[in-house]
Amino acid sequence: MKRTTSIILVVGLLVGVLAAQALAAPVTIGISKFVAHPALDAVEQGIIDTLSAAGYERDVDVTYLLSDAQADMGVTVTIAQNFQAQDVDIVVAIATPSALSAAQVYEGSDTPLVFAAVTDPLGAGLIISATDPSLNGNITGVSDLIPVGTHLSLLKELSADIVNVGIVYNPGEPNSVKLTELAIEAAPGLGLTIVTASADSTANVPLAAQSLVGRVDAYYVTTDNTVVSAIDSVLAASEEAGVPFLMADPTSLASATMAAGFDYYVHGQAVGEVLLELLGGKTPSEVAPVYQAESEVHLNLDAALRIGLEFPMALIQKATSILYGDVIFAPKAE
Repeated sequence: MKRTTSIILVVGLLVGVLAAQALAAPVTIGISKFVAHPALDAVEQGIIDTLSAAGYERDVDVTYLLSDAQADMGVTVTIAQNFQAQDVDIVVAIATPSALSAAQVYEGSDTPLVFAAVTDPLGAGLIISATDPSLNGNITGVSDLIPVGTHLSLLKELSADIVNVGIVYNPGEPNSVKLTELAIEAAPGLGLTIVTASADSTANVPLAAQSLVGRVDAYYVTTDNTVVSAIDSVLAASEEAGVPFLMADPTSLASATMAAGFDYYVHGQAVGEVLLELLGGKTPSEVAPVYQAESEVHLNLDAALRIGLEFPMALIQKATSILYGDVIFAPKAE
């Protein structure tokens, strides 16, 4: 009888140890990024920093599996399948192509899927409702839908002579197609005409940008990941034409005359807050998708000087930051 009791105690202790080890095992979060560029890199870092600040120590409390699809849709599917094979606890998909592939692979799964930097999650079919998360299954996240009409109006503030605006975009990115459509819709009301040039890969961006030289009065690039990955070629084309270049990505201000949009590191922090809710016990069906609302204006005096452009005082007063002499000044913080 004593031997039986001892065996039961030993088995009980082993079960307790194994249970404790299971509880102590770090959470595994797979982060799939469509392509490496300043905005998406900032999102990724904002996510990690937010969890670290909340006490989730990297490689102790949480393990990150970081993957970059290098702007290849086929690779986004492979990444999602690899995450599934490794049984990650949460999937984070940065940018619309990565989110769509993850949703396809994890369809019907209970594994939480959090999207980030997705322009139109409703239109892309990632979610069913923007307000009722109970309808969205295992998916939630943060959208970076930009105010395209507001951005275009900045070009008219810059110069009343701007009429034709060139947009380089990838027709294979649903987010970029949506934003280009919004620009085309908003343009007539602002006295503008949109002239498009398509680039289905990063390698084709320079040719597309060059095709607009002499045909447009300004360039505008939305949050198109393919184009942003080759953004310097768009800047080169705009400077060759001697026209301003507006970007919807402040993290790439050095590669534009003017930038308007979100701080993508802050965007990543917002995604991190969603993750903290899930780690705290909520399910995606209890966490409503977030639509980031803040938009900022940033000016690059260095780029403006290269094309002989002078910013109106009204725009300077709106600026959150001004780049001059390779130094960024933040007048609103002073």
